[in-house]
Amino acid sequence: MAGFLPYKLSVLSRLTQELLASVLVEADVTIAQWRVYLSLAKQGPSHLNGIADFTMLPQSSLSRSIAQMADRGLVRSVRNENDRRLAQIDLTSQGRKRFEQLTVAIQAACEAAFAMDEPEEVNFLETVDELIARLSNRLGEPADVTMRAVGTAKPRRAARPAPTKTQPTRSTGAAKKGRQ
Repeated sequence: MAGFLPYKLSVLSRLTQELLASVLVEADVTIAQWRVYLSLAKQGPSHLNGIADFTMLPQSSLSRSIAQMADRGLVRSVRNENDRRLAQIDLTSQGRKRFEQLTVAIQAACEAAFAMDEPEEVNFLETVDELIARLSNRLGEPADVTMRAVGTAKPRRAARPAPTKTQPTRSTGAAKKGRQ
């Protein structure tokens, strides 16, 4: 396994996730809350569905995380005047300050763990960016889609072929009769 790149990347990812989790635990922040921070910092004020798409968290976990952050004064929810069911979530000034503190702490932990000098780090980050771009291109995704919150990748499923005129769809009577 020493030369098997997917294995090495998997190990690096797992160890980096553990490093991130250790910093967040010390700061009393959950991974889900960190993903919310990342979403709002990158996308700005967002509706719950936009945050869910970015974080790839289940709606229940996401709602709970946002409620906990709101209770601590880190995010605010503003209801849409035209449709009270919709709310836009945003970081408060306290939430932005907390996000900056977390980012500094995470960066410091990574710098200490990776211990690279500046040219080495620049080269490494350029290589990582290039790999992300290549894989994104190969998978037909824009590179920024792959830059979602840390730890949010989901396995890809093969695309279903579109039904043809000879293939009944689930909504046709023929498909219903075949299941009876």
